[in-house]
Amino acid sequence: ELSRLGGFKVERPAVNGLEDKLEQVLGRLREEKGTWHPLEEGKPEDGNLVEVEIQRMNDGEVGEAQPYQLVLGQGDAIPNIEEAIKSLEIDGSGDFVVRFPDDFPNEERRGQEEHLHIRLDSRQHLVLPELDAEFAKSLGEFEGVEDLNEKIQADLEKEAEEQAESVVRGKLLDAILDANPFTVPVSMVDRYVESVLGNPEGVPPEKLTEAKEQLSPQAEHAVKRILAIDRLSEIQELGATEEELDDRIEEIAEKSGDTPARIYASLQKGERLEALEREITERKVFDFLKEQSEITEA
Repeated sequence: ELSRLGGFKVERPAVNGLEDKLEQVLGRLREEKGTWHPLEEGKPEDGNLVEVEIQRMNDGEVGEAQPYQLVLGQGDAIPNIEEAIKSLEIDGSGDFVVRFPDDFPNEERRGQEEHLHIRLDSRQHLVLPELDAEFAKSLGEFEGVEDLNEKIQADLEKEAEEQAESVVRGKLLDAILDANPFTVPVSMVDRYVESVLGNPEGVPPEKLTEAKEQLSPQAEHAVKRILAIDRLSEIQELGATEEELDDRIEEIAEKSGDTPARIYASLQKGERLEALEREITERKVFDFLKEQSEITEA
């Protein structure tokens, strides 16, 4: 039973650094609209798009040359291979010994060495468009850069507010769980872990067991949160009503320019009505919980 539901002090995190994020978004958008231009000479550097041919030369056997295209500095290849490519001129080639890093995803290859012959066929650099009205209009119905900045800023503020709200909700739930300890059946935790892991094929049983053991503490906490929300919605009668569901569907329809009937049919077909109902219920539960406690600004 959840006997204590309020009287907690929770701090909402401050929303900072939006100017830096605005610059990052603009930079990413310019990169997406950028064009690749060939470079006729010089050695490759980070940010260059290169085309290479790589042959494996292990145990005295020379493998078939395989073509690759990658952007240097973005982790498309292991560091030793990128370093080798950066040492070459266009149409140049060389023999290299590369070592797989200790954090390579395939554990069996960590620390292994390979003998490679690498040829550099071409390199290109990305030319970014000017940040002007023409660029802004190419992204949508924006009158200019200022209009574009305002839209991005609004989206960033909304995202930051949602993240801050998520933190508040998490702290409130954790405070309630600490004040009202209870246990959950192991079977529920196991089902939650299985839903997270899915049905991984080809994973050794011992690795799967290890993953389940690592996930179990977080899974137990997640299950407790879900049960607490369900119980709160029940005892406080905060479940989503049909009227609230209709209002939310009308809101979605208005934003998307579609009709409520088509939105409802799409949600029903995609089996997402239940998720929408839960979204409404959770909002009502947390609105109630925030009224029971003190929420301060950082």
